Amino acid sequence: MRLNRKEVAELLKNVQGKILITTHKNPDGDAVGSSLGWFNFLKKMGKEVRIIYRDRVPFFFDFLPGIGNVEVLEEIKEKFDWVIITDVSDPKRTGFSEILAEKSLVIDHHITAEPFTDYAIVEPEISSTCELSYHIMKLIDENLIDMSVALPIYTGILTDTGGFNYSNTSPETHTVAAELLKKGVNPYEVYTNIFERNRINKLKLLELVLRTLSFELNQKVAHITLFKRFLEETGAYPEESEGFINYPRSIAGVEVAVFFKEIEGNSWKVSMRSKGRVNVAEVAKSMGGGGHRMAAGFEAEGSLEEIKRELLKKLEVALEKAHYENL
Repeated sequence: MRLNRKEVAELLKNVQGKILITTHKNPDGDAVGSSLGWFNFLKKMGKEVRIIYRDRVPFFFDFLPGIGNVEVLEEIKEKFDWVIITDVSDPKRTGFSEILAEKSLVIDHHITAEPFTDYAIVEPEISSTCELSYHIMKLIDENLIDMSVALPIYTGILTDTGGFNYSNTSPETHTVAAELLKKGVNPYEVYTNIFERNRINKLKLLELVLRTLSFELNQKVAHITLFKRFLEETGAYPEESEGFINYPRSIAGVEVAVFFKEIEGNSWKVSMRSKGRVNVAEVAKSMGGGGHRMAAGFEAEGSLEEIKRELLKKLEVALEKAHYENL
């Protein structure tokens, strides 16, 4: 059942019993910020809450209040009264094969979201799940939004808007950010923790990844690849490749950047970024994934060449469609 903000606020005011909060595997800033923000907020409401991820939290989020409460498990055996899933609509994308809960709620902002839960709120036009969460929290009780809530929420907004640079940044996004600063958030502290703690291992990894840079479709598509052996050679963490896709995207003439990441021998995570003309969310959805018009992705099994071949065919069609739409 789709709900609006007021309905979700009323729902969360009245939830009882054991509550589980989780998000998608390989959590990014919006995933960590929204789930941790809700964990801290609901705890302040006196709720019985746990926060569990399938994958470990990237080290550069270690400054967030309450981050030590995040449990990392391969499977969830306990049964809950409620599960709240943030920043993803499909429970399978949490990485857990099964989540035992009487009722479920999704809070998300992806345009491709098709929640298979009891309740859901999805606002594709908003910058981030964190921004959406903030509006709902204000409807419940703004006084509960202290630093333990404001800091994770601001962090998620900052990262999902690319430092307030992406097209999903609206005037309302800046208004929310200003309100969070009034709560005590120090923007320099957040920025330095997220973007200025690079290990030398990350730069060595970037060097190897950029060596794989290639162009397709009249240089309108640029792609890079992270092979698993690169992580072993450099000692870098998988999350340290965050932002690498911006390098091929920044090249003049490139319309779509693609980042292939090897998970296992025959398993790949594929990220896409568009400069706006091509709707990569549609392409990702056709490959079993999802996302936004300018940022989307999917996971695939098979050889890298097979996946590239199939994806490039779809991107060729998407580029042609974008060309005729912009005549």
